[in-house]
Amino acid sequence: MASIKFVDKTEKEQVIKGTPKVPFNKSKKLSSMDGSGKVLYYIHTETAFKMKIDSKVDFTQKHPQDSNFALITIPIERI
Repeated sequence: MASIKFVDKTEKEQVIKGTPKVPFNKSKKLSSMDGSGKVLYYIHTETAFKMKIDSKVDFTQKHPQDSNFALITIPIERI
């Protein structure tokens, strides 16, 4: 007999207090070269899920050199 697994998708969005602190080796910073000062932060996909900030990550936009990193839409502090 086959078993059926039920997955509850009604999980509430995690409330993030303060600026998330992400280690240097689990995040990447991309600065614009035209001097506009625009900075993009990327976070390791696995780390985003561990820190429960995956709701603030755009998984469709990957880092140009490392596909394991995705764009995070909130500011982070790199430690």
